[in-house]
This record gives sequence, C-alpha cells and structure tokens, in this order.
Amino acid sequence: MLSPEARDSVRKCMRLRHFEDGAAIYMMGEEGHELFQIVSGKVRVCNYALNGREVQIGEIRDGDCLGELSLLDGLYRAHCAFSVGPSDILVLHKKDFERLYQDHPQVSQKINELLARRLRVAYTIIEDASLLTMRDRLTRLLSRLAYSIGEPGEESSIVIRGTTHEHIGRMLGSTRQAITREIKQLEKEGLVRCSYGKIFIDDISSLVKRSDEMVGADTIVPDYSE
Repeated sequence: MLSPEARDSVRKCMRLRHFEDGAAIYMMGEEGHELFQIVSGKVRVCNYALNGREVQIGEIRDGDCLGELSLLDGLYRAHCAFSVGPSDILVLHKKDFERLYQDHPQVSQKINELLARRLRVAYTIIEDASLLTMRDRLTRLLSRLAYSIGEPGEESSIVIRGTTHEHIGRMLGSTRQAITREIKQLEKEGLVRCSYGKIFIDDISSLVKRSDEMVGADTIVPDYSE
C-alpha cells in the first residue's frame, strides 16, 4: 500500500469520469495517454478474432487499475476495455503519472508488483490452454472465480453470480453450447450446481484440489478484498 503522502498526491491528480453500460474506456490501437482506476462497477477487457468473435481477456473490478502499459512503454493499446454496467472511474493523465513515478518511488514499486501478479496469471492461463482439456480449463476458471468474486451462499457454499455460460465461453475461447455441456458434466460429478444465473460450489476444497492437481499447486487469483 502507498504511504498516505503518496496516496494523497496521486488522488489530487486523478479526475472522476462516469461511463454507461457498454461504453468504451479505450479501444485497441489507440494511443494511451491515461491510466484508469475503477471506483465502482466493472470493466471487461477483450480482443476480437478475425471472424469477429470476442475473446475476453479478463474482467476488472473496483479498486483495480488498467491502462498502465501504454503509459510505461509508449505503445498503442493492445486490447479493448468496456464498462460492464455503469461505472465510475478515476483517470490519471500520462504527464501526471510520469511526475508521480519520479517523485514517489513507491509508485513504481507498486506498479511492478501489479505487473508481476498479472504476468503470473497470464502464465497460468497459457499453461491451461496448452496442457488442459476444456473441462479442466473450466474447472480451473471456476476455482479462480470462486476465490475472486464468489459470495457466501447457503450453508457453506460459494455463489458465483452474473457469470453466464456465454460469458465463460468468451473467457475460455469457446462457445456457449460447449460450456453448457461441460458444466452439466461437472454438475453430474457433484462439483457445481447451477440455478437462475448462479453457479453454486458446495465444496470449494474439492474443486480447488482437483484444479490444483491438473498443472500446479499455486492458486493465482485477483484479490479484491485488499
């Protein structure tokens, strides 16, 4: 966490901007002059295949940042970012970012930690895509979602809300039909339950155990509680 002095300096430079559902935060190929921190809402980060099919890279939630890469390397945006529902986002311009980067060494340290964490996630996703079947990739994804955005449910279950089969398909580069088929198989195995747009995980330890045994034992998920 940044020192109070550094946090105060950063906040003084940021400006609040509101985005409606579906509004573009930025588009692939644009010049990047701003860094964004989500105050409320969610942002979908994605790219598009040659046939126009969307491939979702991730979904970023309140407290997290995006858009820092273009400020660091000066290159164009490598993907698109869209607001999921209405969102309020703090915006930091490049000239202010560069000044804060020089004046407060903690800023560069925290940026490095953020990039290292995201690189670990990227390596894990590449491993999954290279080594695992679609069902196993789905199991790993559900484990991550349960830890990062899951909520307490009935008894000791964990509930993943608002994540449709189509949404999961975009994250895994698959179709809604294929994801529905694999989730039904996981239901038969007793690992998940689905009901009215929710995915219930009654025994998270069993799901994570199976997930960890596929490639490695590291649980790599974003922690939005910090």
